[in-house]
Amino acid sequence: MKKHHILFLILSLHIPIGLFAQEGSLTDSITHQLAIPDEDLKESVLRTAREHLVNDNFSGSWPMFGSDLRMKIGGYLKSDFIYDFDGTRDKSQFLMSSIPVEGQPEYGDEGYIYFLVKETRINIDVRRSNEDKIPLQLFFEGDFFTNDDRFRIRHSYITAGDFIIGQTWTTISFLESMAYMIDFAAGDALFGGRSIQVRYQKQLSDKIKIAAGLEYQPFLGIENPNNLPGKASVQLPLLALRMDYRWKTGVLFLGSSVAELRWDGGPGGPFDQTLQYDFVVAGRQYLGKNNYFTYNFSYGSASGENIIAFAGSNANAVLNAQGELEPMPAMSIMTGFMHRWTPKLESNFNYAYGWLDAPDTRAPFALKRGGVGHVNLVYIFDNNFSIATEYIWGAQRTANDAYGDASRIQMMAKFDF
Repeated sequence: MKKHHILFLILSLHIPIGLFAQEGSLTDSITHQLAIPDEDLKESVLRTAREHLVNDNFSGSWPMFGSDLRMKIGGYLKSDFIYDFDGTRDKSQFLMSSIPVEGQPEYGDEGYIYFLVKETRINIDVRRSNEDKIPLQLFFEGDFFTNDDRFRIRHSYITAGDFIIGQTWTTISFLESMAYMIDFAAGDALFGGRSIQVRYQKQLSDKIKIAAGLEYQPFLGIENPNNLPGKASVQLPLLALRMDYRWKTGVLFLGSSVAELRWDGGPGGPFDQTLQYDFVVAGRQYLGKNNYFTYNFSYGSASGENIIAFAGSNANAVLNAQGELEPMPAMSIMTGFMHRWTPKLESNFNYAYGWLDAPDTRAPFALKRGGVGHVNLVYIFDNNFSIATEYIWGAQRTANDAYGDASRIQMMAKFDF
């Protein structure tokens, strides 16, 4: 069954390569060693309103007449075409946890094709530039990445001076530590996600920026195999600290967070709490203007839900039969590399691996560890239109030591505005 994989990969890569042969020139999409394409700025370099007004001319915006505000509408339309070789359970994104393993009914399934446009997203950006008033920015973005293609909120926040208030990437989500991927589950071993928060960040010098945030924990992640009464609850926000250090050819991120994980037993159940903590080191290093590599490493206790691959799988702690919380140590590592072949053509490679040190009471088919790799070829016609082909492969091992691997090819066409 696997013999056709290589043939299909070669044919898929040759579809866009025929288009890549067109002649033309385009200014390098990374015109400065530490700059990144404009379409990535919202999710890679989150700036305060004060930083935006100093560093950004807000191109493409128009005045909101009768006020001192300017508005811009942006986003992109993205069409994806997928051929999955091994019947992974999530058709829209390649997740470690969706790979069938031995003993599951989907194991050994044939492949399928799937087309989607629901990653398409729209945003509204409103800013106030007035020397007599506090700098303000409103940013709202949503997409349709739900099971029934309904609109959902991704980002919804206000920046006032050096404060960020609302829902956006967590303080220690370091998106610059990934190379570009077209699969929506790009950051399987990325530590972070989105949360509602209040954050303060300050540029101390040309090289150093610091940030501190109080965040709501959306995933408490406590497994209750003995069905004891009660529920996971939140009494205190998560505290996150971050430092960015930039130099001529790279950037280093350091971050840590701490929180309380709590079980509220109600009238007849147990009460317990445990400490949640984590540390993250990440970065990007440029090698000339046509290459860079990235890295992201995290380690923590009772914080597995903050690793995207484990989110929603009760990966923080287990409530044992005595009503005590047993925290699960978790670790992840991710590395990537980008090479630009020509001003319009580039390739990206990423590999991510995650571990979870789970007790024996964990559900038998819960993800324990796994890895996912991506390699792609991207052709950028201009600032608005690009196409790409990506090969994705991965494997997972579950708590009962069952194993499974899978692969797929994904092609896309993307229009940015």
